[in-house]
Amino acid sequence: MTQNRKNFGMTHSQIGILAGLAGAACLLFAAAGWLLLRRGPGIFARAPQNTPVSQSTATPFVIPTSMPTETPTPVPYEMLIPEGWVQHKTALVEIWLPAEFKLGDSKLFSDSANSAMRELIVARATSTSSPYQMLVMISYEPLPAGSLDAYLDSQIVNFPADIRVAERRKVAVNSMEVVRFVFETRSDNVDVNDLAYVFLDGSTVWYIEYVARINEFYEMLSMFEQSVKTFRIVR
Repeated sequence: MTQNRKNFGMTHSQIGILAGLAGAACLLFAAAGWLLLRRGPGIFARAPQNTPVSQSTATPFVIPTSMPTETPTPVPYEMLIPEGWVQHKTALVEIWLPAEFKLGDSKLFSDSANSAMRELIVARATSTSSPYQMLVMISYEPLPAGSLDAYLDSQIVNFPADIRVAERRKVAVNSMEVVRFVFETRSDNVDVNDLAYVFLDGSTVWYIEYVARINEFYEMLSMFEQSVKTFRIVR
């Protein structure tokens, strides 16, 4: 009987699968050294051009200075927060989500064996159309020796066979380069997707994950992509 008991609408086996996804993403989540690699200036900056000088005169010539590459003006943080969204904050981080998302029970993942430290779990209230809760999870861990990309590569090969990496690419989030993953798995005949963003802050890897049933995942994808822009580390 205890094996069939559900927490937050999920069986222990489903919780285990999501914990595995979260752990895999935590080992994954980081962009070349979870996520905060700043873009350097373009290597094709225009070189100065010398104005030809007439040898028959002593008229001085001018070397035009090269124009610096303009950096896009960051969007004010407040403007990234959609109207009606609610802030979820800890001593370390904050993130904004629609009002139907509530603070989740961290005990859901207390049995996870992965080394990442759980900082925040937020859950969307169960709907009549979906008995499984949508989860947003934030975690972090120190980066082991070596680069972040190499670390992620070494972890992917150890993923369980039922977890598939459907997407892995570098994207810009608020002018920062991060690694974006999409994981796919199946639990108790339910297809589940996990959208994860990984970046590096100093020597700390941060993971931001959005987990949902596949039919809801794509319906909510634009919201997930907007939400990650509201994430920030509390300084």
